[in-house]
Amino acid sequence: MRFFAAAALALMVTACVTPVSGPTAPGGAGAIPSTSLNLGNWRTASEAATLSAFQQQVTGRYSTGLALNTVAADLRRNEFACAPAPQAPDGRGAPPAQICRRNANSGGCAHTWQVHLFDASGDQRLARTRALYDRSCRGDDLLGGPS
Repeated sequence: MRFFAAAALALMVTACVTPVSGPTAPGGAGAIPSTSLNLGNWRTASEAATLSAFQQQVTGRYSTGLALNTVAADLRRNEFACAPAPQAPDGRGAPPAQICRRNANSGGCAHTWQVHLFDASGDQRLARTRALYDRSCRGDDLLGGPS
């Protein structure tokens, strides 16, 4: 009888001191770094290197399951303009929920970064991102190469 009483007392004590955690963000860490989004050495790096670095930054920064409005707010803090994407079906797959874009001009070139935010289930949570970068310089033809 003493064993059962001691076991019951131990269970009650552990129940009182066991921490209860609150809800966690889906998809991993769920926290966006407080540092600025690093665009890399875009003024001197090649277009391919700039794109690759930007894609890595976006993928590492925004984990699946984050609230779309939280991701868009972070991008706005990093000088991106965000807006809902056109939702007209074009036969090319599901469109993003939002498109965030940043432009800069330097050295006779126009630089454009885009982050497409996808919400696959309609719950306003990030399903995936697509990071894009484009550079257009004076003397480029329509496809971005020298004329």
